[in-house]
Amino acid sequence: MNTALITGVTGNIGSHVLYELLFDLYTKNEEATIYVLIRKQSKKSAKQRLLDEVFTEQLIPQKIASFYKTYVEKYVHVIEGEIHNFVIPKEAGNKITVYHLAASVNLSNTEKAKNEITNINYHNTQAFFEIIKTRIKKLVFVSTAFSRGEIEGKITDDYHSVTDFTFRNFYEAYKMKVEKLVLQIAKENDFSCTIVRPSVVSGRLLDFPKFVSSRYIVFYSIGEFFKKMKKLYPDLGKIRMALNMDGGLNIVPVDYVAKGILRAADTKEEQVNITLTKNVPTHHIITSILRKCDVEIELVDEEPKDKTTIEKLFYKTIGSQLVKYSTSKKHNFESKLIRKLLADIEEPNMLNSFSEVYNFAHDINFDNTNIIVEPNI
Repeated sequence: MNTALITGVTGNIGSHVLYELLFDLYTKNEEATIYVLIRKQSKKSAKQRLLDEVFTEQLIPQKIASFYKTYVEKYVHVIEGEIHNFVIPKEAGNKITVYHLAASVNLSNTEKAKNEITNINYHNTQAFFEIIKTRIKKLVFVSTAFSRGEIEGKITDDYHSVTDFTFRNFYEAYKMKVEKLVLQIAKENDFSCTIVRPSVVSGRLLDFPKFVSSRYIVFYSIGEFFKKMKKLYPDLGKIRMALNMDGGLNIVPVDYVAKGILRAADTKEEQVNITLTKNVPTHHIITSILRKCDVEIELVDEEPKDKTTIEKLFYKTIGSQLVKYSTSKKHNFESKLIRKLLADIEEPNMLNSFSEVYNFAHDINFDNTNIIVEPNI
């Protein structure tokens, strides 16, 4: 890797891809030019966002702590702009390794969500490739393991040889649409492309400090909701949670995902699911979270009709997006290609670690500013 471009670097996965790239340069004693595309905010420049959102002391992995400031100054160059409106410097050349992560993760089925997903994940991505397509050597496009939609049984890495899709939301549907678009653009412009598909992303499990993440969303949101409700209504009563007792969720730590994305830059495979070989049973996820929230639960097959006030609020907000996944059919990801790419890295055991992963976020109130950073002695 001589020249790289990362989009979505202020996101959870994107920040970890940058950490991995810097660590890779350090361990191999190599040099590179890393461009990061960041949009400015009303009161904050793109460069300031990089420092404030990516290189916060609570988030920085220990393994890069001693050298990252020097490496950021030397190798990381900020491009201020939007993914559909930016200028790639001439000196970047025409052999850029692109890690495209920028996207909206809106799991709602509202018209507003559809417009957001269509504009950001599809039209803006089209515009991005119009700007960059003749400059790419290798593209690693980050999609989602759920772009296959609802499916039962074994899920292989090849999503494109099938025609039957049952999408749960616009996010899944448009991720598949964009996958096909980028493969077509790669073919037309003669560059190598690998689509990588992480499943549900959690905090770190391989790199220290463990469990930390830049955002605590998806399953974390369930705990955040009920932690707040329990504080507001100490006697909120029993909550009925809809789930498939045989089902599971594939939860993968963000540092494992980032390592997989880096390895994908060196593979000729077109599709790689960044998933673990075993799912965490949904009932274990729900009971672990609500036990920590000190909320009594009853596991049920489907959304209750006669909801309590708190249940109504849950199923109207967080539940409207997540129950589609907790009630999903039993499935498992084959995960052969990612294990081949990461053969030298022990696969994390998410089932054994899930309670620690969730409890960490719960205990800091889902806010990294509450993490106490040990001073360097």
